[in-house]
Amino acid sequence: MLSRREVLQASGFLAGSMAFGAAGAQQPGVNRLCYAPATELLRSFWEGKLTPLEVLEAQIRQIEAFNPKVNCITRTHFDEARRQAEESQKRYKAGNPRPLEGVTIAVKDEYAVKGWVTTMGSRLLEHAPPEPADGPVIERLRAAGAIFHIQTTVPEFYSWMTTATPLWGVTRNPWNLAFSPGGSSGGSGAALAAGFTTLALGSDMGGSIRIPASQCGLYGFKPPFGRVPTSEVPYESQGPMARVFDDLNLLTQAMVGPHPAVHSSLRPKLNFPVSYAPVSGWKLAYYDGAGMSAMEPAVRAAMDGALAKFRGLGATVEAVDLGFRAGDMNTFIAGLFSTSMGGLATEAMKGPEKLAEYTRFILERLKGKTGPEALVAADALLERYHNTAQKQVFGRGFDAIVMPTMATPLVPAAHGLAPAQDTVSIGGRNAPGLDFAFTWPWNLLGRYPVVAAPAGIGPANMPVGLQLITNTFDDLKVFQLAAAWAGVAQPLFTGDAFPKIT
Repeated sequence: MLSRREVLQASGFLAGSMAFGAAGAQQPGVNRLCYAPATELLRSFWEGKLTPLEVLEAQIRQIEAFNPKVNCITRTHFDEARRQAEESQKRYKAGNPRPLEGVTIAVKDEYAVKGWVTTMGSRLLEHAPPEPADGPVIERLRAAGAIFHIQTTVPEFYSWMTTATPLWGVTRNPWNLAFSPGGSSGGSGAALAAGFTTLALGSDMGGSIRIPASQCGLYGFKPPFGRVPTSEVPYESQGPMARVFDDLNLLTQAMVGPHPAVHSSLRPKLNFPVSYAPVSGWKLAYYDGAGMSAMEPAVRAAMDGALAKFRGLGATVEAVDLGFRAGDMNTFIAGLFSTSMGGLATEAMKGPEKLAEYTRFILERLKGKTGPEALVAADALLERYHNTAQKQVFGRGFDAIVMPTMATPLVPAAHGLAPAQDTVSIGGRNAPGLDFAFTWPWNLLGRYPVVAAPAGIGPANMPVGLQLITNTFDDLKVFQLAAAWAGVAQPLFTGDAFPKIT
C-alpha cells in the first residue's frame, strides 16, 4: 500500500507528473496514481490515505498532457466529476461509502448519461439533444458511487474494429501511436492504457470490448446476452474493461443483474466472488482460428506461451477445430443489420456525404442482403456453430476454450478511414476488411461468456491478447479461469511495463 506522501508525489502534487518505475528511472507519461487499481484506491480512500478528488485531478492532468496525442476523448465533464468526487469525500468522512465510491469510470460514447450528448461517432449526431436520463448501467453505477469524467471515442455507429471518424479524428494506441487501440470501444481501451481513468465501459457486438482489450493490454468481459441490462439486440452486450483482473471482477459485479426497464436482463443477479478456486485438473480446448485468418508469428508464439502457462497451472490442453470460417462473417453482419441495428443504417442514409469511408463500405456491402431471410441464415449459422462447440468441446468434457483475439496487433490507427488504409499485413500477407479479428463468432453465439485477457507484448511494443470462453451462461467458470491466468500472466501497468505514449 502506498503512503499518502508517495501517492501524492507520484501524482504530481508534491513533484512533477512523473512516477518512478521499478528501477527508479523516470518514465514520461507514467503516473502511478493514474494507473492505480480500483481495489487499491478504494482501500486508500477508506483509510484516509488518499481522496477521490486527488485521483481525479491527477487523471485530469494526465488527460491534458497526453490526450492531444492519443485522442480518445469526445467530451470532458470535469466540473461535474469534481462535484461527484467532493460528494464521495463527504461519504468517506461520514463512514458510509458505496461499493465504487470515488472511482472514475470512462463512458463509451454509447451509454446514455443524463445531460450528455451521445454522438455514436457520427457527424450526423454531433448536435444531438442531451440525454434526458441515465441508461440502466449508468443509473446503477452512479448509485454505487462511481465518478463519470470523460466520454470516449468510437467508430461511426460502432460499425468498425478500429476507432477513427471524420467527427472526432483518429484515436491512437498509447503503446504505439502508429497503431489502433481497436474498436468499437477503442476510446475506452486507450483511456485505460493512457492512465486517463481507473475503469471503463465498453460494449461488444462483434468484438468491441475484446479487440480493444487485446490491443491495449487489458482485461474485458463480453457477458452472455442479458447478464448486463442492455439493448434487445441478441448479438450485443455492454460490459466492463479494466487494467487488472480484480478490477474487472469488481466492475462486473456492479454492472450485472436484472433491471425493470430491460426485458432481456437475466434473473436472479449473479454474484461474482472476490476470489476463485484454482483450475488444476481442468481440460482446455485450444482453437487457433484456423479457417478465419492467418496469424502473425508473434501472436502464435504468445499463444504457445499461454498454453504452457495453463499447463503449469495443472490444466491439460488439446487442439480443436470449431469450424469458424472467415466467409461466414458476411452472414453474421447481414443478420446483425436485420435486427434493430438496421435503424442505424436508415439514420446513416440521411446524410451519406457525411459518413466515414468504412460506414459507406458496410452499407454498400449490405444492399439487398438484410431482412427476414438474412435472419434465418444467421440463425442457421448460429445453430451450426453452437452444435460444433457442444460436440467438439463441452460435450467432450472440456471446461473452457482458449483462442487468440487478434491475428495481429499491427493494425494502422487510421484503418478504414480511407480506401488506401483498409489493409492489414499478417506475416507478409494482406488481410482486407475485418478479417484480422477472431471475435465475431462469440457475438453470434451470444449466450457464451468470454473474458479477454492480455498475453504479453508483441512486435512494435504492441500488446497481444487471448480469449477465454466457457459454456453458455457459465460466467463464474470463465472468471475462475481468468483469475488463474491473471496469477501467471506477464503483468502490465506495473514496474517498467507501461505505454510510453510515443
